Amino acid sequence: MIRALTCLLVAFFAATPALAGAWPRAKGEVFLAASTRVAATRFEGPYSVYSTAYLEYGLNDRLTIGLDIGHGISGATKTIAFLQHPLPIGSDRHRFAAQIGLGQVSGKPTLRPGVSYGLGFVHPRGTGWFAIDSVAEIRLASGRTDYKSDITLGLSHGDRMKSIFQVQTGLSHGDPSFIRLAPSVAIRTGARSHLELGMTCGLVGDIQTGFKIGFWRAF
Repeated sequence: MIRALTCLLVAFFAATPALAGAWPRAKGEVFLAASTRVAATRFEGPYSVYSTAYLEYGLNDRLTIGLDIGHGISGATKTIAFLQHPLPIGSDRHRFAAQIGLGQVSGKPTLRPGVSYGLGFVHPRGTGWFAIDSVAEIRLASGRTDYKSDITLGLSHGDRMKSIFQVQTGLSHGDPSFIRLAPSVAIRTGARSHLELGMTCGLVGDIQTGFKIGFWRAF
């Protein structure tokens, strides 16, 4: 309980999405994000290191293509190319999108369908967003399927900083489900770039606490 409260307090005080989610990239826009997370069950280690790279490109004003490299829901290495398109439902504030990805997880051919919901809003000091992004990783040879859903609340504080509170959930075949808190802050370092600093804290099915450093860059 103390550990959970600590994570929640960090998220609270840490508090335009980075990843497109339900919002398509503008035609010709490129977005790149990379991060490294170091996690452990004890302060003295041993430590696990997870690195990711994520690329999006606006093929046109509705179609976004991208590449997702890092670790899958099971923790195994992944490389997934994907295509995302808005769904013809919702409104200017409520956005929905569908995604289909194809690549490999742990060297095995994998299909990754997904759906996203996004809500943009205005708060007293800036803008904000709420998003739910869900995917399934389906191994084509065995039919094994893992599931993941991220729930994100983001707030822009002027044009210099964004705070992000995210709940990560997942279910990997043969393993217990997990729930993880992942708060972070993104600090503007240039006209179209941000430095992201954050932490992760496992609540259910994950006993590791981690620290994250990353960057975003739009072109």
